[in-house]
Amino acid sequence: MKKQKPKISVIIPIYNVEKYLRRCLDSVINQTFTDWEVICVNDGSPDNSGKIADEYATRDKRFIVYHRKNSGVSNARNYAISHANGEYIMFVDSDDCIHPQTLEILYKFAQQNDADIVSMRYDKKLYNKIKKGADANTEINARNAQMYDTDKIKYKVTSNLINYVTEKNHSFGFWRVRHCYPVVHLYRRELLNGVTFNPDIKISEDFPFITSVLLRCPRSVILTLPLYFYVPNATSALNTADNTKVFDNISRAIISAFNNVATYKVQDDWYNVWSRELLWPFIINCMRSMPSTNHKKIKQRLVEMQNMGVFNNPPNMRARKYKRRIESFISQN
Repeated sequence: MKKQKPKISVIIPIYNVEKYLRRCLDSVINQTFTDWEVICVNDGSPDNSGKIADEYATRDKRFIVYHRKNSGVSNARNYAISHANGEYIMFVDSDDCIHPQTLEILYKFAQQNDADIVSMRYDKKLYNKIKKGADANTEINARNAQMYDTDKIKYKVTSNLINYVTEKNHSFGFWRVRHCYPVVHLYRRELLNGVTFNPDIKISEDFPFITSVLLRCPRSVILTLPLYFYVPNATSALNTADNTKVFDNISRAIISAFNNVATYKVQDDWYNVWSRELLWPFIINCMRSMPSTNHKKIKQRLVEMQNMGVFNNPPNMRARKYKRRIESFISQN
């Protein structure tokens, strides 16, 4: 008898997270929605992460574990996407976790609205409290105890998700989808056909990925519920990288995303929103991480971006200030 495909594939790349992994995997086991599979890709972890994942696969056949030589989170996610069987796909980072009703709520609104993507929020208050020293498990358990009436959840349906996304930390708007995190969305499987993470980018790989998704103008549902629990991790790739590595990766991400947009030849109004809310915040973040050495390589990268037109038409005063700073750096070095 042919095995029925699950409704949702949850993709979890794993690397050196034995301290957090059980909490992450348990958060999926404890979902009120049960028709799922979890695809764990152990990306060559030198700690016990792979063994922990195997333990869960032994206990519950819905867990599928692949062990691979270390090649980065982008390759791990791409590999998992190619092996996903679900009608929908969701990403969860292995040091994070999700509310018990996450899959139930996201799937309900996807089906109810024939949506290609359902977006939620990460719990920023939780993140800030843990960062200030609060116990993560205590805070997460308190949030897990709060259950939602799915008939009373407010939502917005749109085919122009680009008008609601932003990378800005202080952008106002009730329906804003903040940041490019791939983990705060449920994706229809077909939406990701041909969309991959760039394996050459280890930090900010989410920017070109989300840009490729937005270019497809998916029918979208936006929820304001903070169902995703993003937990601070001092050992993450971003937090352990020096400025040279951060600059190199963010600039690569900008180039990759910009090329994706150029390939589609988008309308001016779409580009203007993307430039203002996503592109220039990444450019500014890239420049703020610029190292004090390796000026020759930095100049080469900035000139490459300048020649592509990345810095054309800055959308506001802050962006114009950074454009002048970039031009000054190029002319002086």
